Amino acid sequence: MIAIDKLTPAQIERLVHMQSIIAGQEEEAARVRSLRSYYAGDQPALLSVRQKEYLQGSGPTSTGFVEGGLFTFAHNHVRSVIDTLRERLAVTGLSIEGATDDNPNTPEAQVGAALWEWWTKSRLDSEQIRLYRRVLRDGRCYVMVDYDPETQRPRFTQHHVDAGPDDPGIVLHRDPTDANRVLFATRYFTTFDPLTPGATGKRCKTVYLPGEIRKYVEGRSGEWEPRRDAQDATWPLPWVDRNGAPLGVAVIEFANPGGSEVAQIIGLQNALNKAWLDLLAAADTSGFPLVAIEYDTSRLGPAATRGGESDADSEGDDEIRLSPGRLLEVDDAAVHRLEAADMSQMIAVIDRIELAISGVSRTPSYYLRPVGGADVPSGEALKQLESGLVRRAEERQLVFGQAWEDVFALAYRVNQAFGPSLPDVPDLSIKVTWADANVRNELAEAQVAEAHQRLGVPQSTLWAELGYTPEQIEEFKAAGMADKQAQVAMVTAALRTDQSRQAAQNGGANTGAPSNANGNGNGRVATGGSNGRTNQTVAR
Repeated sequence: MIAIDKLTPAQIERLVHMQSIIAGQEEEAARVRSLRSYYAGDQPALLSVRQKEYLQGSGPTSTGFVEGGLFTFAHNHVRSVIDTLRERLAVTGLSIEGATDDNPNTPEAQVGAALWEWWTKSRLDSEQIRLYRRVLRDGRCYVMVDYDPETQRPRFTQHHVDAGPDDPGIVLHRDPTDANRVLFATRYFTTFDPLTPGATGKRCKTVYLPGEIRKYVEGRSGEWEPRRDAQDATWPLPWVDRNGAPLGVAVIEFANPGGSEVAQIIGLQNALNKAWLDLLAAADTSGFPLVAIEYDTSRLGPAATRGGESDADSEGDDEIRLSPGRLLEVDDAAVHRLEAADMSQMIAVIDRIELAISGVSRTPSYYLRPVGGADVPSGEALKQLESGLVRRAEERQLVFGQAWEDVFALAYRVNQAFGPSLPDVPDLSIKVTWADANVRNELAEAQVAEAHQRLGVPQSTLWAELGYTPEQIEEFKAAGMADKQAQVAMVTAALRTDQSRQAAQNGGANTGAPSNANGNGNGRVATGGSNGRTNQTVAR
């Protein structure tokens, strides 16, 4: 228990500040949990009183819509909005400014090749899919960089936003006077013993400062105590380069512009779920035609008049039962047909809500509803309809690309500090290459590439513009060199065969001066003279 009266004004101010931080973290964790539940389709059902009675009934008359006493329903467009955007985000290459294809031995080219090797061997091609989904869903996600002594290269691990003790993660702490300056990062996690199922693990946290790493474990009294793992030589762990300079906070943030994509459509998603529930309820009660029979109630007895059951009803003597395809024979009765209710207005409401979700999220409506082949746009119409989606994707490519540049700039510094050093590149400038966010028109792209080729654009650049990965480009280059070598070998073999043939025509005489096809010894295939120059051209 802290005695407030014994604290100095500065200590009280710091205590209040820490309490506000904790309260803010708890509020943020609750918000993040809600965002994740919406993406997963675990969304609240907004039911009327009558719908609750019908859908959440219990006992043998339960409708079967209830799972564990809680009714859930979602026509989940949240997932569609996020996945449609995420599919347009894919890194295809990393390069260093100043690196050229002509000289792979320059420091810039060697560092660029190493960075891409780290990317591929760390399986970031697939990991980036999960990363972007988390960023778009939660509003942000994190990549931590450290060094793996076993692989002797930087290691990249992905962590989501902290969402409380049941779903721990990372909390990034910024300078309150400068939001762009990261002071430190805290990672929360819980240990567990895989050999002891059900055992409660220990709560731990690791604090990443610019020049050191501090590890803690929660003690019995709830206080955080220093923790040292088996491989740790000191506490805290130094996080500096070989000159003793801080490497920087080991956590890089990927932040979605504008925050979570879920937050902006939660209200519309709730409205959509409610509209669908109303439609389903209406379809269940009046969505099919009914038959009304007007008859003399006196012939059926008092039980039928009261709407109750009698012995005769239970035996089926006087009860009128309706079923599809059954023919009724009724004396002195008038039969009336009641048409099914018109639910077009309710369907129109659903359509309007889906259009609103499309407009707010800038997701083309044909990604939110099934369409036939004739309804799928193409060509210029498709380009115009997807312009908003493409622009959203390009904005995130710019922001996420800068984050990837920070990740690999840090990875380069970490490698220089702990691993086999790469060539020193002052003022390292990393460029991230993205797959085109537009729907690809291969014919149009080929025409543009052809025009660029006529302008003298290098072949490797043209391949990159067409969306090929660095690995594919290297394969193309290797195949091209192999083709050239094969062509040279074929021409050389043909010349040697021609020389041998002509020497045989001369009876093996004067082999030092090959004859022409007529055997006149004119020397047209000699290693010198004009034919020698032709050989040089082919070899070149």
